Amino acid sequence: MSSLKRLKNWIQRPWPEVDGNTFILWEPCSKSHGEVVPGYVRYLQDLGYEVLVLMTPARLKEGLFSRFDEDGVRHGGLSQRQIRRFVKTPAMQKAVGLLVTTVGKLPETTAGAVDLETVFGKQGPKQMFFVDHDVRKSVDRGIWDKRFITLRKLDYKNAESTVVNPHFFGTVDVTPKSSGKTVLLAVGAARSKRGNLPLVFQSAMDAVRQGHSDFEIRLIGKPGTDPVPEPIRPNVSILGQVPFDRLYREIENADFLLTSFQEDNEDHEFYKTGGTSGAFQLSYGFSTPMIVQETFGQLNDLNDRNAIMYRGDKEMTDAILRAINLDKQSYAVMQKELQATAGRLYEMSLKNLRVIIKN
Repeated sequence: MSSLKRLKNWIQRPWPEVDGNTFILWEPCSKSHGEVVPGYVRYLQDLGYEVLVLMTPARLKEGLFSRFDEDGVRHGGLSQRQIRRFVKTPAMQKAVGLLVTTVGKLPETTAGAVDLETVFGKQGPKQMFFVDHDVRKSVDRGIWDKRFITLRKLDYKNAESTVVNPHFFGTVDVTPKSSGKTVLLAVGAARSKRGNLPLVFQSAMDAVRQGHSDFEIRLIGKPGTDPVPEPIRPNVSILGQVPFDRLYREIENADFLLTSFQEDNEDHEFYKTGGTSGAFQLSYGFSTPMIVQETFGQLNDLNDRNAIMYRGDKEMTDAILRAINLDKQSYAVMQKELQATAGRLYEMSLKNLRVIIKN
């Protein structure tokens, strides 16, 4: 297709319709953070709005909303380039408001704030709300606004935020513990720097050396360079990057979500200050308990009743063994505790979002 023909087709494309009950949700990141979108859509639906979703169509085609009842949800079908033109049109002013789910992808002023005029033109939406996944830069610059949304309570220089945690993915199967091998699923873990895959492999080898081989570790994410050690190759499956619909099935089939956070790892400071991992959202949404280092679990409303916690690296092996040996009845109780935690988090988040929209 010629450049002229592509331009003609693009110009003729109709913009999405917007009316006085439309809330627009824009995810400007094309490669990550997509998992937060269904949860934020659900909150807006529960508040009575029709939702127009603006995000890269390719992410939607991966099955992001495959479990979601999309009544009252429309997808713009626009590329990010088209979206950036659409948000400057008068249609935006008709909407109730706009929720940007990754503020870090928007242009900034020299002071570091969102450059509203560059993004929206001289007249932007009536109300704008922004989700920040890493608050440190804004707090350090002194431009932080406590109305900015974060996925969890902050622990950084006494900064406050509006917590709205998105962990709804639609209709999911809450499955009992496996009768055979215990399945441990690590999402996005195939990297040494943040995922710390060698720690996972070492703990698994220690478990096997102690005579426990009745488990399988499944890895989802961009493949790393760390080879699977020979003693645990029968226990490790590398699934690579998968679309959302496959991810959802794997979480339902897993018994635990396995993480490898380290309190003394500088690369993990992000997760201690105000950032979080998508693994927590998936755990809440699918009622799949986590194996998690204590400090990071506590920061995300987890405890010994709704997760398997351990303190230091050397205790990860013990945590894996506890997961293997947990009986089905105790596992079901842990799931119910996790569901109760997710329910409380949902109600708190819905209330917080309602307050900032109405005010």
